[in-house]
Amino acid sequence: MSEVDEVKGLLVKMGLNVYQSSVLAFLLLLGETKATTLSKVSNVPTARVYDVLDELVRMGLVRVRPGRPTFYSAIPPEDIVSSLISWRLEEMRREIRYLKDSGKRFIEVASKIYLKGRKGLIRKPLIRIVSVGETSEEETRRLYRDAKREILIFSQAFEYFSKVSKELIGAVDRGVRVRIILRNPSKLGVKSRERQKRILSMIREVLGNKVNLRFADEVPLRGCIIDPDEGGSALFLVEEPGVPFEFREAAITSNPSLAKALALMFELLWSSSKELF
Repeated sequence: MSEVDEVKGLLVKMGLNVYQSSVLAFLLLLGETKATTLSKVSNVPTARVYDVLDELVRMGLVRVRPGRPTFYSAIPPEDIVSSLISWRLEEMRREIRYLKDSGKRFIEVASKIYLKGRKGLIRKPLIRIVSVGETSEEETRRLYRDAKREILIFSQAFEYFSKVSKELIGAVDRGVRVRIILRNPSKLGVKSRERQKRILSMIREVLGNKVNLRFADEVPLRGCIIDPDEGGSALFLVEEPGVPFEFREAAITSNPSLAKALALMFELLWSSSKELF
């Protein structure tokens, strides 16, 4: 495989189509070039090469020098990588926004027909598994929004507070009681201890004394429980030392008995924990 072919293959893996990758690879090789020349060397049909070049220009990967004829040149390789990352991130953001908007409508419509045609008893699964990160954070925000009487939170340093604070503040403003158990800072590493300290300052700033907070030497689970005495739901994940956070999974349950059991564990931990500040 030639280096040009390898560049083309890498560009395809990075999100470009075959024609775009071929044109850009040969632009990198040849420098400033006419569209007709690119068509010949890249095997992209003349009828398509101008459209492909326009696409690459809009993506910020190719510069154009108007004239008769028009000349095109590729930006430097390191800039191509940066531009492709930015382009892909924006594309993903658009897709996520579309999924969220469609998801709201889906829930609204699908809820009207859910299980309407069932013939027998259908049980909900005990737990549902989601990835840790944006998905688990969105589920946490949903639980905070749904809470009516109580939210129980257990965490090491509550490092995701800033991403869920709006919904937590909203719950507190609705009169929802919030209790938080964090790990004793003396049991944390230096970085986690500093992170927890920053989070505590943020909590004090936006919530003051509206939440009850205690510290425990061990916090075996992370997550939250809402309204355990009224049906209850929970999201939780276990501590997995050595496993990168992005590879962990969280469990969500709407099973009243499981939510109650998790709340009992929280109460035991709460009774043995203490206020440090």
